[in-house]
Amino acid sequence: MALLTGKTIVITGGSLGIGLAISKKCVKEEARVIIVARNSNNLNNAIKLLAPLSIENNLSYSLDVSDYNSVMAFSNWCLDNKLKINGLVNCAGIYGPIGNSRIIDMAAFETAIRINFLGTVFMSSVFSRILKNNERTKIVNFSGGGAATPFPNYSAYATSKVAIVRFTENFALELQNEMIDINCVAPGFVLTRLHEQTISQGVETVGREFYDSTLKQIESGGVSPDIAADLSVFLLSGESDGISGKFISAPWDPWKEKEFQEKLRKDKDLATLRRIDNKTFFKKI
Repeated sequence: MALLTGKTIVITGGSLGIGLAISKKCVKEEARVIIVARNSNNLNNAIKLLAPLSIENNLSYSLDVSDYNSVMAFSNWCLDNKLKINGLVNCAGIYGPIGNSRIIDMAAFETAIRINFLGTVFMSSVFSRILKNNERTKIVNFSGGGAATPFPNYSAYATSKVAIVRFTENFALELQNEMIDINCVAPGFVLTRLHEQTISQGVETVGREFYDSTLKQIESGGVSPDIAADLSVFLLSGESDGISGKFISAPWDPWKEKEFQEKLRKDKDLATLRRIDNKTFFKKI
């Protein structure tokens, strides 16, 4: 049996890049997907790409996730159409302004925070209320991009991404009695349209180190989006039941291993933002 048979999954940013890879993996695992994005042409193209892969009638919805009222309208549309939602993937995101934080456009900074962070918060908050409540359901958020390490000249993006991790940890505790697992994925250096922005901005704006590393990743092909898609499907499936509030690296963590999965369930400090220099904090010196 496929991992997502009979499930309906909402995927924001599902028409391009990593989001589209997730959409494809979900339909291959026999889910029906509702792909969400702002651009109607991209949505239509994505639905056409999914059709040959799917046994279900997939849907699309044009939405700006940074607008709370629009997110509410979307949730009402799902209810009006009697769509029983089993999972949500928040993959919509932008880089925002690139450059030193002293000189970048602060209006653009705010827009990035609204789309990346508040869009994730709005979708998670609203859809947690309508997720199918007679079985365990799932929310998968996307982080990376400076959440675990500094990411100079991309402060709007990095700040929004680290905020998503802490929100995920908080919300997991708030939902622990609601049969909802919520986790956060770091996809690795996946080549998307965002990296085209890095090259177009030039080395003086983005910084030599990241500019050069981006060129190297482009030459090597980067991390496949399918790796993040595979982790997302795992986190949407019953195989991940009981794993919640975790920040998991798709390419670097051994998340396919049963032993690691059990550690994720049992170790509250593993795969989180907590600073753990040494677990014996109170050891006498």
